[in-house]
Amino acid sequence: MARRLRIVIVSYVDDNFGDNLIRITFQQLLHVALENHGLARDDYELAPMALKQADEDLLGSADAICFAGGGLFGLSYLNFFEHVDRITSVAERRGIPVIFSSMGMNNMDAEGGSVDAIAKVVRRSCVKAVAVRENLELFQQLVRGLPFDVRQVADPAVWTKYVYGMTDVVPDGTMGINVVRGGLFVANQRNWGLTAEMRYVAELRELAQAAGMAVQLYTNGSLDDNNTLRYLAREKQLPAEEIVLPQTTREVVEAIATRSAIASIRMHSSIIAYSFGIPTVVLEWNDKLPFFYRAIGHPERVLPFGEWSAERAIGILQGAGVAPEQHDGYRDYLMSTYDYLYAAVGEHLLGRRDDGRYDFQQVADALVWRSADLDEDEFDLRVKLGKAERAYLGRFITLRARDAEIRDRKKQVATLTAEVDTLTQRIENLSTQVINLQARVRAQDRELSTRLPARVRRFAGRVRDRATRRESPS
Repeated sequence: MARRLRIVIVSYVDDNFGDNLIRITFQQLLHVALENHGLARDDYELAPMALKQADEDLLGSADAICFAGGGLFGLSYLNFFEHVDRITSVAERRGIPVIFSSMGMNNMDAEGGSVDAIAKVVRRSCVKAVAVRENLELFQQLVRGLPFDVRQVADPAVWTKYVYGMTDVVPDGTMGINVVRGGLFVANQRNWGLTAEMRYVAELRELAQAAGMAVQLYTNGSLDDNNTLRYLAREKQLPAEEIVLPQTTREVVEAIATRSAIASIRMHSSIIAYSFGIPTVVLEWNDKLPFFYRAIGHPERVLPFGEWSAERAIGILQGAGVAPEQHDGYRDYLMSTYDYLYAAVGEHLLGRRDDGRYDFQQVADALVWRSADLDEDEFDLRVKLGKAERAYLGRFITLRARDAEIRDRKKQVATLTAEVDTLTQRIENLSTQVINLQARVRAQDRELSTRLPARVRRFAGRVRDRATRRESPS
């Protein structure tokens, strides 16, 4: 029996389930592309691998390595570059072809060192194809001389509706409000904290309800986002039926799919809504957002930093037009990712050219057919549980360290207290001595005050007697 083709899919794994959605949707598209090239399910194996948990044995066993997408080419405090470099260096040593798909390049021009790191990676001979999600012109300016053309394609999550087989959902008249951790903005150089976000969300809710729309507040699933929403709900005394706290990627999709409008913040909240044809408005906290909204033909739905207000957001949503499926470019935008993936797999993994690529409806139907077998909930829950345990461990270690510090301080206080007690006793003893000395001085003063006059009188009497004797005649 011939050995199965093994393809390792590299992605960033997090409990912000937008990142997991990238891998899920890419993986399903890859299944369809391989099927489109005539491979049966038993002919290949797809092996997901977390970017930051690179397994060199797994990489070494691969026939190809595919990066599923996301902001791995962008300047980020998440420090992706060293992991991308490590994985591609393994591929280079072992002669394994690498395909980059839908790579995010937000903030790429912010630091020269990051640009150098990207250029080093994509110039490796193992890299056979690169497609970026945004900022193609800048990439072409900064990384020149590649032996292949670089395409700009959509994020694979634009296929979410079909990947999850949710093609029959009907908008329910509610407005979804996306809530994120307050630190997200500061981490992206936006001086806008949790207090400002809570005020924005509360005002959005009031304006939506005044316009006759029920409201659902939801997150993209991360622990920090969920806890922020819990805190907001408690502080604003929001009813439980308005709060959605997703624990899996599917639950994030379900939190968005039936809304009639979305006030978004996170990137994949917007992308999921776009997939379902739901009008959105978003706050511009990272330049990947205006890139996406320009790509879908709605740059006006991005509120620039400094112009964030609930009134403007509601106004934009009320003026939103038809669903994106009715736009001429919708299918072309979704197909940009599939067309690239189909061509890259055929040429660089299978040695085949285009021999009958599926059209949009064939891809959509194939994804819907596969959706019945899509089961990622356990993986998502394990990721989230692992993060929760690490957070608890961090808190436990911090508390242990504080307890040890408190014990040390208590010992210091006890030592100082003993020293104070000793000094206090000495002071009391000295005070007693002072009182005794003061009493002796007073007694001596009294003795002097009584004895001295008598002695002076006697002395004066003797002086007078002597004087009298000298003056008397013999």
